[in-house]
Amino acid sequence: MKTLTLTVITQRASSLNYGENIGNISVLKKLTLADNTQLTYVSDKALKYEIRRQGKERFGWNLLDEKLKEHLEGAISEGVLDVDKFAKSLIRDYEEFDLFGGLFTALSKDKKKLNLSYGDAVKRTTPVKLSYAFSVSPFKSDMDFMNNIDAYNRYIRHIEERGEQAIVNSEQHTSHYIYTLAVDLERVGVWEREDGKKEEVLEAHEKAKRIVELLEVIKTLSRQIRGRWENLSPVFVIGGVFSVKNPFFMDCVKAQEVEGKLYLKVDSLIDCMRLLPEGEEVLCGLLSGFFTNEEEIKEKLKAKSVAEVFEELKKKMAQAYGVG
Repeated sequence: MKTLTLTVITQRASSLNYGENIGNISVLKKLTLADNTQLTYVSDKALKYEIRRQGKERFGWNLLDEKLKEHLEGAISEGVLDVDKFAKSLIRDYEEFDLFGGLFTALSKDKKKLNLSYGDAVKRTTPVKLSYAFSVSPFKSDMDFMNNIDAYNRYIRHIEERGEQAIVNSEQHTSHYIYTLAVDLERVGVWEREDGKKEEVLEAHEKAKRIVELLEVIKTLSRQIRGRWENLSPVFVIGGVFSVKNPFFMDCVKAQEVEGKLYLKVDSLIDCMRLLPEGEEVLCGLLSGFFTNEEEIKEKLKAKSVAEVFEELKKKMAQAYGVG
C-alpha cells in the first residue's frame, strides 16, 4: 500500500492563527528564523479543525460527540471494556477518529474507572498528518488599532458597567502559506492493536471514499476566524501517491513574493523529484496568473491545472484501494 503526500501553496490570506494575548494586544503565532526574520504560521491543530469542519459541512462527516457513550457501553462486558470492539466501532462510525485518530485515557462508567481488556488507554495514531502552514512572506510587525465606537454607543455602554470602551491592538499579516499533507493509505479504515496485529474495519470502497472527500476539502479549504472567511485553497500543489512513506516535497517548495506575485524556485523541486523511486509519477498543478515564472513551472515541472491534479489523485485512490 502507498502513501499520499501533497505540498500546497495557498491563496493569500490574512492573520490566520493567534496565540495568547499580551495585555490588549492580540499576538499572531510566529517563528523566528536564523536570520532573525519572522514567519507567521497556522498550527496543524488549526488546519485539522478547519478540515473536520468542512468535512462535516460538505460530506456529513461524523465528528466525535456525546454519542461515544453509547459506543462505550456497547463494548463493556462484565465491567471490562473490550478495547478492540470499542475502537473498531469508532473507526466505522466516525470519520474523525478514522482519519485523525484519538486518545482516551480515563474512561469511566457511573463515575467508576473502567478496566480495559488490555493496555491503559484506547489510542489511535492519525493516518492523516499535516505540517504547520508557514507564511511565504516575513512578518513586518504591522498592527491594527481597533475599537467599536458604534456598538459601544448603541448598546454596550448601556449593559456593561464601564465608562469607556475597550481598545485593542491586533497584529496583522497577509501572505500565501505553505503546508504539507501526508496520508498513510494502508492505515485508513484499519484498527491496529498494541501487539501490532491489524484488523480491517472498512470496505475498500469506503476507504477510498473518505480520502476522496478529504482531497475535496483540501481543494477548497478555508478558515473562519474573527468574523472573517479566509480562502486557503491551493494556487500550487505538488505531490502524488508513492510507495515510500515520506513527505517528499516538505521544505522543497520554496517561494517568495515579488511585486504582488509569487516566484517559485523550480530547481529545488527538480532535485527533490530525483529522490523518488524510479518510475513513480509526480503530479504538479497551478492556478494561472499567480506566478512570475509560470511558463518555467509548466515547462520544467509539467504542471497542469490544480483541478486536473485533484481529479487524477481521485483516480489514484480508486486504484490504490482496488475499486476503480
